[in-house]
Amino acid sequence: MSPRPRRILAVDHGDARTGLAATDWTGTIAVPLPRIDALDEQELVAAIAAIVRERDTEVVVVGMPLARDGGTTARARRTAAFVQRLRQALPCPVVGVDESHSTDEAHERLAQGGLKAARRKQLADSVAALVILERFRGGLRDPAPPAAE
Repeated sequence: MSPRPRRILAVDHGDARTGLAATDWTGTIAVPLPRIDALDEQELVAAIAAIVRERDTEVVVVGMPLARDGGTTARARRTAAFVQRLRQALPCPVVGVDESHSTDEAHERLAQGGLKAARRKQLADSVAALVILERFRGGLRDPAPPAAE
């Protein structure tokens, strides 16, 4: 079995905004990165690939929207298709992690930090990616994202 990855990039994929978070080079500190706003999917994959190369990323973690009943939603199918595009474009593994309530948790963390609603909205996507990264490091992985259509 390979050693646990240290350089991790987490992605909270959205239609209008994509949040990012990453570990430092030692793998001990996780920080939110600037979000990526509304690029088409090909540009988004290229932007993430550039970050992966720049940060020498060992694994990319993507938040997977899972339905409460275990079924597959349209959003989950779009995210699964995005994961497949990343897998084809990146030199490192891409894995899915349950993103349930990660945005709510991000807003709560930011509110506890005293940020006003407008500032929370600007930061929430990348803090949600940070939540996804923490879930991955804690072992709460979704072993297989839903199949893309």
